[in-house]
Amino acid sequence: MPVLSGDSEFEQVLQEVRQAESRQEWCEAACIYQELIEVHGADVPLILRAANALWLSDQPEEALGLYRRASLLLPSSPAPLMGLGNCLRDLNRFEAADRAFRASRQLDDGPEVACNHASVLIGLEAYAEAYALAERRFELPSHAPGPEGGVGAVVAATRRLHVRTEQGLGDGLQYLRWIPSLMEQAAARGQQVVLEVEPSLVALLQVGLAWLPQPPEVRARLEPDADGQGDPADRSLVSLLSLPAALGGAPCPQPPGSDGRGTYLRGLADEASADSYGRPPRIGLTWASGRKLSDGFTRREYRKRSLPAAALVRLVEGLVALGCEPVLLQQGEDRQLAEPVDHLFGGAIDPTGDFLATARVLAGTDLVLTVDTAMAHLAGAMGHPAWVLLPFSADPRWLRQREDSPWYPSLRLFRQADDRVWRPVVEAVLRALEPRLRRR
Repeated sequence: MPVLSGDSEFEQVLQEVRQAESRQEWCEAACIYQELIEVHGADVPLILRAANALWLSDQPEEALGLYRRASLLLPSSPAPLMGLGNCLRDLNRFEAADRAFRASRQLDDGPEVACNHASVLIGLEAYAEAYALAERRFELPSHAPGPEGGVGAVVAATRRLHVRTEQGLGDGLQYLRWIPSLMEQAAARGQQVVLEVEPSLVALLQVGLAWLPQPPEVRARLEPDADGQGDPADRSLVSLLSLPAALGGAPCPQPPGSDGRGTYLRGLADEASADSYGRPPRIGLTWASGRKLSDGFTRREYRKRSLPAAALVRLVEGLVALGCEPVLLQQGEDRQLAEPVDHLFGGAIDPTGDFLATARVLAGTDLVLTVDTAMAHLAGAMGHPAWVLLPFSADPRWLRQREDSPWYPSLRLFRQADDRVWRPVVEAVLRALEPRLRRR
């Protein structure tokens, strides 16, 4: 451990740690900060930076102790308490996380801590409070302003309502469950609804929502102009993620569907794929979460949710040994991870295809195995059987210590233990498949 002799050497080490942070090397940054703390003692800014780096490197247990230390040294600051809440959430201690977030908000009720609090409240199934707090995201400097008068007023009052997706594809697919309720109310008001989504979702939703008595008009969303303004047309715009705050009814307000699986995207199966006689069970596979590496949080989520190469190879080889035919459903760069076992796949989605093409391949499988990514939400929205492999610190929407999901009745959940190792999860999936295959 280096012993710093003066301010110049201290500044030099700080420069090194900032460079590590810019490279998203959070473990390295945490080690440097901890060395500085040992030399300089109880420096609260250093303690907080070390804790943040540990949390971003997915070490919430280690970060928890530093956040507590910073909170004791600086009890008037909300930042350590927000850090405590984030760590406790990642350790599945939702009740304690709730208390930490509330304590932080008592000191300074800013939008960032409110949004983090909303996440853990969903895990506690306190949906009304969670969705109200989630609307505070419009106060963040990085976020465009919300609708004037609030989402509820806009949804109820405008004659032509525009609903736009806001975040990832998975969130969009999940929150489409409010569209049937919205369309029912819109029909009673004589209201038109335009659903603006990512181009890859347009065809999927035009087909999948066509069963509604009054389906929305679905079109590709417009990106903001250079001056930061969106579509100049005279209209009222709300976020798809804001519909729960206006309509309530969580987590499953959508019609259950004839199969009892909560299906709200329908009519997507290719009829030619329905004949399974004489063929091996077809198991769809998605092993990597969205590859978003632009900031520390999304990079951490990608890494902890995605299967490593060894676990993927074991899963594919195990499926083949059970007499199954793996079907490749992975999009993007992470398809390359399957190259060692590429010859074992009996089918694959088109890497350039949209979500409608993907949904039709998915519908032709007997079961989908997926990590926490858009594929899990697509299968759930279609009422298709899928098993979801979750990290230990799963998103609170999946709740805790349960194998089912109130959001998606067709899903079954397999969870990492607190050792955060994927191999036992893969083995549990393969063991669970054996009796299912015997029944088939």
